[in-house]
Amino acid sequence: MFAVLYQTVGLNDKAVEEFTKAVQSNPKDAYAYYQLGLIYKDRRDFNMAEDAYNKLLKIFPEHPDANYDLGYVYREKGLYDKAIAQYRKLVEIDPKNPHAHYDIGYIYRMMGQHEEALKEYKRALEIDPKHPYAHYDIGLIYEKWGMKDKAEEEFGIACKYAKVPKPTGCK
Repeated sequence: MFAVLYQTVGLNDKAVEEFTKAVQSNPKDAYAYYQLGLIYKDRRDFNMAEDAYNKLLKIFPEHPDANYDLGYVYREKGLYDKAIAQYRKLVEIDPKNPHAHYDIGYIYRMMGQHEEALKEYKRALEIDPKHPYAHYDIGLIYEKWGMKDKAEEEFGIACKYAKVPKPTGCK
């Protein structure tokens, strides 16, 4: 399949053409829909990404990556309720996915619902105790609540476990 080759070498316009041909000739080609979704998501063309992921999920509703990515698309579009619902669906499919819990927490934090955010971050940490961004965001909540020592502790843990890119404030 030339689409994969084009995608690999960064010729994404050509890859989109080829993946589009693939789904036109086989409307149940889940792989092609997923790759289209990824390309559109990377381009920040969230409407096209949403369309590709929705078509894929009609074929393969339990696809964990497509469920996660569609949640991300909704989050980036500011459709927080839809994003949370999509992430919750992913948690049903893959209960051990810390990223879904982290992203739900992130949305709650953005909405000012800090208690709910904290619960989700802690769920993420139950699954992956070294999740640096969950620690960092917990630090942000503690900082907002005036709990400076606890905030600094969480920031330190985040920096310890962060890989590139590190959370803001890591040395």
